[in-house]
Amino acid sequence: MVKYGKYIKLFLLIAFAGMSGCAEMNELRNLNRRQAITIRDQSEEIARLKGQLSSVSDKLRASEAEMEKLRKLARSIGEGATVRDTVEGPVLLFPEKILFDSGMATIKPQGENALKKVAAFLKENPQISVRVDGHTDTDPIRRTRNLWDSNHHLSAARSLSVFHFLTKSENIGEGRVHIAGFGPNRPIASNSTTAGKKENRRVEFLILTAVASLPPKESSILTEQIPESAGQSETAPAETESTEAEVSEEIEESEGK
Repeated sequence: MVKYGKYIKLFLLIAFAGMSGCAEMNELRNLNRRQAITIRDQSEEIARLKGQLSSVSDKLRASEAEMEKLRKLARSIGEGATVRDTVEGPVLLFPEKILFDSGMATIKPQGENALKKVAAFLKENPQISVRVDGHTDTDPIRRTRNLWDSNHHLSAARSLSVFHFLTKSENIGEGRVHIAGFGPNRPIASNSTTAGKKENRRVEFLILTAVASLPPKESSILTEQIPESAGQSETAPAETESTEAEVSEEIEESEGK
């Protein structure tokens, strides 16, 4: 029995060791599986980040190429035309003297030549639209006050003149030219000096690659609610009459009792 007891102990020891080994193997397999999942997720994240970096790099190159096109256009126009980058997008800036005489909204001949170059740029880049922004200084209008109620009126009229020239004379689609008149509200220099006021009197062309649009009007919201409310107002008196009849019947029954 003692001899068999030793074999039993040895067998149990081997079995225990085997079970421990299996448990460790299972733990190792689970650990390897988790590590494989982690490596796969990290590889996917690295691939995604590389894609984003590539996209950003492409956009930066495209943006720089677009800015260089605008700089080339500004150099061809001359007369102080410049390009600047804003939070809204790249802007081609025309000093007032390129397009208009002081206090006027009629485009000068040299201004027409400059706008023809802008039109050629738009025709070469059909994916681009522009917003024509008129700007003034803060001085009240004096010499031509019989024409304009305010600086806002003058700035809007100048934008409209540019719009008409580009769309009617140069056949640029109206959907690609938008206008705004900011008057003195967006200065780029101080209006306390003559030089600053001169800088603020300008026309800007904001370059748009995607024009925001409003969602379609949900007319069904109103048209569906009106009949419903009308129907409720028609059924309300019937419900009231029914209630009054029931009350009358209850009163008669109580009197009969």
